[in-house]
Amino acid sequence: MSLVAAVLAALAVAVMVAPVGERRLRRLTAAEPEPASWTRVRGMASRWWQQRGIGPGSRRRRTQQRARVLQAIGALAAELEAGAAPADALLRAQGDPSVWPQAAAAARWGAGIAEGLDADAHAAPVLVQVAACWRVGSRGAGLVEAIEHVAASARAAEDVRVEMEAQLAGPRSTARLLSSLPVVGLGLGLMLGAHPLDWLLGTVPGRLCLAVGVTLTLVGMWWTGRIAGGVERRL
Repeated sequence: MSLVAAVLAALAVAVMVAPVGERRLRRLTAAEPEPASWTRVRGMASRWWQQRGIGPGSRRRRTQQRARVLQAIGALAAELEAGAAPADALLRAQGDPSVWPQAAAAARWGAGIAEGLDADAHAAPVLVQVAACWRVGSRGAGLVEAIEHVAASARAAEDVRVEMEAQLAGPRSTARLLSSLPVVGLGLGLMLGAHPLDWLLGTVPGRLCLAVGVTLTLVGMWWTGRIAGGVERRL
């Protein structure tokens, strides 16, 4: 009996998934455009996730951006130590694409480089420290030592951040596992012939329990991500 229920469940999943796969295949082969409404919704959701830094993709991008900034600061210190002029060193060390585009533009046009670094700090807060070093040392001695100190402290902070992200990977995995348990329970109920979907979808108490369960699961996932994200942002 359980084998028959499992086969029927697999067939039901295949029936539900097949039309989606066919539509996706038609879009790929016939260049059929997605509906404009769905494109707008997906764009809004993507911007919402990116603005809040949610999801492993956003964390990966932030980590890569921090690594590029650290590399650029180290290159800036090396250029200054080699005797390059501050503005030339800034332009040579900026990377491609530039990690401090406004400061680079200021260096090209002879404007305030420190103000440009402050403007670029919205994407890399460590540039605020570089800007402070630039204000103090660009017209005198000590700029190389100050930039090297900033680079060393930023690398140490990044090592702590990477270690903390590794420690937070466990709680995130646990939260994802716990959020999938209700689906596993439904699958087990179907295999045992208990018909949980009939009760959840066909009765008022079942629909109420389903709504409450889905809401609590989503709130739990959101709350776990918020706690972990708050820890990362404080580093």
